[in-house]
Amino acid sequence: MIKPLIYISINNASAESLKYTKGFPSLDTLLRRLESLDLKHVVNALNEANRIILSGHAKDGMKMAIDFTEEPYYGKLDMYVTRSKYKSGTDRFHAFAAISVVGKDEKERLTLYSLPVTMLDTKEDIVKKLLENSPRPSVLLMDRGFFKTEMIKLLQSMGISFIMPAVRNERIKRMLDEYAKGNIPSVYGMGSKVYLIIEKRRDQGKKISLMISS
Repeated sequence: MIKPLIYISINNASAESLKYTKGFPSLDTLLRRLESLDLKHVVNALNEANRIILSGHAKDGMKMAIDFTEEPYYGKLDMYVTRSKYKSGTDRFHAFAAISVVGKDEKERLTLYSLPVTMLDTKEDIVKKLLENSPRPSVLLMDRGFFKTEMIKLLQSMGISFIMPAVRNERIKRMLDEYAKGNIPSVYGMGSKVYLIIEKRRDQGKKISLMISS
């Protein structure tokens, strides 16, 4: 079971491609075996195989990123289907979260560990599990979808240094106003080891980029 799934993943292929490759089960056989397995069992097996493959290559002190990916789904709701903003003709998705090593070019990613996201999971639960099952990052990169007090508290409690864009909520807007008036610097402490970094950019006109770092 693991071999064909790894082949599909590495080659960004579909299950249909297996019928052209020797040594793999037929599509019907693969489907029957997948339907007989629990999703949690499959994910654990794939992550264990990935851990063995990456042994010696992934280690503490590397720059890492956590991302959530949504794949459109058009079937019935169950616990492994999440609901989100309407796109691609549906508001239902299979969602996955992954932690990856980021190379010099941040588009280069080496996935270390991944998890399916269910309707019962919070982002804090998922992020904690990803970090507990991966080497310790030197810095963790996250997008603005993670910007919330509970997430920042979790990362601080785990001693994780992080960078994420800040959402322009009322508090951030007030700080931007104070910055425009010259009342606060471009690097402003917001609490214990948490800083707001205000960066001016001139691409596509003058705008301000916000980041939270710890």
